[in-house]
Amino acid sequence: MLKQIPNALTLARLVLAPVIAWAIWQAYNSTDEVAQSWTIWSAVLFIVAALTDLFDGMAARAFDAHSKFGRLIDPIADKALVGLPLIALSVVAAQTPWPFWWAIAASTAVIVLRDTGMTVLRMTAKDGEGARVSSLAKIKTALELTVIGALLVAVAASTQIAADGWQDILYPAWVVLLVITAALSAYTAWQYLAPAKKAAG
Repeated sequence: MLKQIPNALTLARLVLAPVIAWAIWQAYNSTDEVAQSWTIWSAVLFIVAALTDLFDGMAARAFDAHSKFGRLIDPIADKALVGLPLIALSVVAAQTPWPFWWAIAASTAVIVLRDTGMTVLRMTAKDGEGARVSSLAKIKTALELTVIGALLVAVAASTQIAADGWQDILYPAWVVLLVITAALSAYTAWQYLAPAKKAAG
């Protein structure tokens, strides 16, 4: 039973990803009274889902519960948790007067395309090579989760942030962090592909 905990946490993350994206969408397509509740729910659910990424690895090591299914589903759940909320945020940003919406959309495209491509490559790689994830790629995932979570929390607290005069500083800073994260995402793809291309050539 204990050995099933890591996979259960991973599946929970996978299920929560589209729910969070839906909550983000609803937050910007609801009346003001309801929208605030959706923003809070999107932030809370994202934090819970992100924590499962930490705890499933800890549980797998503690219970020696490593499995082929876990190695397959864990990166898919990670990428769903990053990609789906980012897509929702990009769509919302394009439909609202958010400045720099194009930077959000471009960064999202880079991250989602990179993650999708790398997932396909790892799933089709031979001899288990595709299961290997670099330390920098793990840092990239942690940074992506932190950047998305920070925005969702900030949006949930946006009334107070605006009142304190921080909105004009925090939002551009967040966009810069997202662009940096997208650049790191692209670099980790190159880091993976360059040795393979060299070996093939």
